[in-house]
Amino acid sequence: MKSFSVVHLRDRPVLTEVVVVIDVIRAFTTAAAAFAAGAERIVCVEKLDEAFALRDQRPGAVLMGEEYGQRPEGFDLGNSPIEVAAADLTGAHVIQRTSNGTRGLAAAQQATALLAAAVTNITATARWIAEHHPHSPVTALCTGDTSEDEACAVHLGALLRGSSPDPADLASAVRAAGAEHTAVWRHPTHSKHDGFVADLEACSMVDQYNFAMVGRLLDSTVELRPVRRYAPRREAARQ
Repeated sequence: MKSFSVVHLRDRPVLTEVVVVIDVIRAFTTAAAAFAAGAERIVCVEKLDEAFALRDQRPGAVLMGEEYGQRPEGFDLGNSPIEVAAADLTGAHVIQRTSNGTRGLAAAQQATALLAAAVTNITATARWIAEHHPHSPVTALCTGDTSEDEACAVHLGALLRGSSPDPADLASAVRAAGAEHTAVWRHPTHSKHDGFVADLEACSMVDQYNFAMVGRLLDSTVELRPVRRYAPRREAARQ
């Protein structure tokens, strides 16, 4: 790896050849859950009207995502890894829109290689980069304003440098970031609270999945597909 940097979407950063867009709570944890539930591909869009327009062009496509943390009216699934994991998405074409994660992909469309990541597939992401772009500069683009995305990015950087960061530390960082989210809502009776609390543990499961989520530019959207070559580190250790 030539260089590794961690940047934030809010700063409108200059990006490198390889960009990993990170949204741990909850967009790309949810996307990974959708692939694990059988989705064939996920087309990520920046705006709600784009999502509905694409669904009109592709009858049978599944709309997944959120607006202000809630499932938009007319969407099939929310931005919840637990909800999505319980769905049968075998062979499904999924269209995803979120406030941060899919917007981050839209901002990184000029990258030579573009990936989406959360802690649930972070080692597979690092291994894909090491295999396909070992000498390219890499940018981790954190899309949220709370600390979990940066913790995930730092973990990724350590993996790319050949270190062995402790997955337990990353899981703890994600759980701790939950307090930052709930502080924004101020009260546990907030409509977002119960669903988020249920999802938080799912968001902290480091290396649950053995695939990278690799993006491909399609006009103004980004299509994600799972690349399943690599096993998670904890599975590889048992082999």
